[in-house]
Amino acid sequence: MHQKHPKLTRPALGHYARTEFAFVGSTCARMEAIMWEWAEALSPRHPCLLVTGDHEDADLAASQRFGRKRFSTLTTSWNEYDDRLLGRAYAVALVNGNHYPAARQIVFVDTAKAGTLERRRSQLTDVRAVVHVTGELPGWLPPVPVYPIDRVGELLPEIEREVRAAEAPLRALILAGGRSERMGEDKSRLVYREGRTEVERLTQLCASLQLPVSISVRDGGREDLPAPVIPDRFLGLGPGGAICSAFLTDPDAAWLVLACDLPLLEAPTLKLLIDARRSDRVATAVRGPGREWPEPLVAIYEPRAYPRLLQFLALGYSCPRKLLINSDTTIVNLDDLRPLTNANTPEERQRVRELLDEAKGTTKGKLRST
Repeated sequence: MHQKHPKLTRPALGHYARTEFAFVGSTCARMEAIMWEWAEALSPRHPCLLVTGDHEDADLAASQRFGRKRFSTLTTSWNEYDDRLLGRAYAVALVNGNHYPAARQIVFVDTAKAGTLERRRSQLTDVRAVVHVTGELPGWLPPVPVYPIDRVGELLPEIEREVRAAEAPLRALILAGGRSERMGEDKSRLVYREGRTEVERLTQLCASLQLPVSISVRDGGREDLPAPVIPDRFLGLGPGGAICSAFLTDPDAAWLVLACDLPLLEAPTLKLLIDARRSDRVATAVRGPGREWPEPLVAIYEPRAYPRLLQFLALGYSCPRKLLINSDTTIVNLDDLRPLTNANTPEERQRVRELLDEAKGTTKGKLRST
């Protein structure tokens, strides 16, 4: 059957973020005070978006402020897709449900706003808790936990558990689609030890760390690879295009991206990177001693990195290192530079072989001495 537009995998979002709660049924002042308090508690580890209503009748200029710099515009064009584009950068959205809906709800029972709750009844599709302020509980409310208003803080740990449960699972992406022009032969097929190609070795390395593995290729014609492939859908853009292609396949995953030209990279370095992962950041990357910039091809890219990568592409920048340097990135400083030793040329390949032989000789010497 003919399909007019290619089918894309859409991220698991509500109206705004992956996890969102509408506070509905009490005064805006009461609910927004709780929202701000919870946002301050959540934000150190879970980027939080607050969505509230403006009680002014007149249209106001849209405004954002970062430090001492303020951006304002009189443009008023905005729709539900803009909501999602904004909310995708956040782990959780707390929404004033008296004004706007959200995928999950916390219902306040308050005689002062009983009419508002009744009007919003059709939007109560996934009520997670009821907060009792005053009055009788409506009989139509679902059987969920009820908290007196003076114990509303007991709900916050439950909210945080839901946010953590929605954190992106980690997958591995091995880059095997390069042209290997400097090496003169396909780097993904090179063998350095144990009779395995580097792609096979990295695949087994990631599998030992319990990570699902995919392999990035220029097209789907490779049958010699040990894991499912992701063909590059951003041709000619290098690793940045390969990473975007992975996010097209699974926009709800975080991707551990690995180049196939790092023959000295081993499990301890990857475990160090994974243990340091901050899912609330754009990315987590390693940096070798004496190097100014992080390594973009031994790095974890969170789902919020995807729209930012596309924005950088729109500005004419395809290098993922540019993204890491100019984003909220966690940097893991290594004590040893050898795991980041590239083998891009025959000369570098020979040097790596010598280092592997030296390491093998050292190991044999230790065994003999014991």
